[in-house]
Amino acid sequence: MPSETLWDREEQTIGKHLVLQHYLDGWFPILGRWSGRLLFIDGFAGPGEYADGEPGSPLIALDCIRRHKEAGRLRNVEVVCLFIESNIERASHLQGILKNRRPPPSVSCNVLQGTFDEQMIELFDFIDKQNAALAPAFIMIDPFGVKGSPMHLIERILQNNKSECMVSFMYEPIRRFHQQPEFGQPLDELFGTTDWRKCLDMAEANQKKQYLHDLFKAQLKEHGAKQVVFFELWNGNKHMYTIYFASGSPKGCNLMKQAIWKADPSGGYRLRGYAGNQGLLFETDTEPLAEQLRGRFGNRLTPVEEIVAFVESDETIFYTGQLKRNTLRSLETDGRITVSRPHGGQGFPSGKGIKVRFH
Repeated sequence: MPSETLWDREEQTIGKHLVLQHYLDGWFPILGRWSGRLLFIDGFAGPGEYADGEPGSPLIALDCIRRHKEAGRLRNVEVVCLFIESNIERASHLQGILKNRRPPPSVSCNVLQGTFDEQMIELFDFIDKQNAALAPAFIMIDPFGVKGSPMHLIERILQNNKSECMVSFMYEPIRRFHQQPEFGQPLDELFGTTDWRKCLDMAEANQKKQYLHDLFKAQLKEHGAKQVVFFELWNGNKHMYTIYFASGSPKGCNLMKQAIWKADPSGGYRLRGYAGNQGLLFETDTEPLAEQLRGRFGNRLTPVEEIVAFVESDETIFYTGQLKRNTLRSLETDGRITVSRPHGGQGFPSGKGIKVRFH
């Protein structure tokens, strides 16, 4: 963890922030169409900026809200931003930045000085006493290490199926310190189980890494997430950490996958997503999606709605914007699928009884 109030932005952080920005650009207007109140919580907010003046996640979120407010997409929506930071100097620095930025109408920004788990438990206890429910929320959980983001707290967040988490899984500290006794309890809390200890008997580093990542995903699902998608952030050839997105909604999952694909992987960092157990670098070629669809649906005549639902879900790293034009149309042109259109026409619109058979 950096000791100074401001620190240099790392290359892989650019990738994380691009994904965050792309996701929020979709999330705010979509949720704002039906909910009059939205909540953005940055659980490890930091000082709000880096040493070079580049914005941190609190300002990225606030700028996103401002753009949508000015465009009229959040006109009648109240947005509450809670920025949690345990370090007094960093919390004070963030507070100073926010004072110089007048928030848009119906937007409130609150800096809470304290730890993420303490502040969130206090918030949830207050909501429970009021017999209320958490507003639709996007919550960033981005610790520097393995402490302060227990699985039982993530479970409370995910009890509201309109709440979503973006969780940084810091594998490197786990790899370095998992055999030290003082890290036992924090890791029990992080995973929500003692099963992580099974990796202690694994000799192969890659086997250990895969096991812990799969366990964390499984625990997110065990504790309330219906959809989990994740991607790695790399700096050169070094894996820095993994970002997990946990949601109760296939549409939210689909939107996050789209945000990941939009992020530019041409810098000093790399994004790597997963489809099943296979690593997949982000490229424009969707042939791997065609192979997945063929493997999933075989040669049976399948309603296009069923195919769309599969691509929306966390069973593939691809998103629905890559399905019809980029994949199905190309497969039909090449004669690699047969399409039944009982009402005629072209394309692959839903609700028209269209079915597809993969060859």
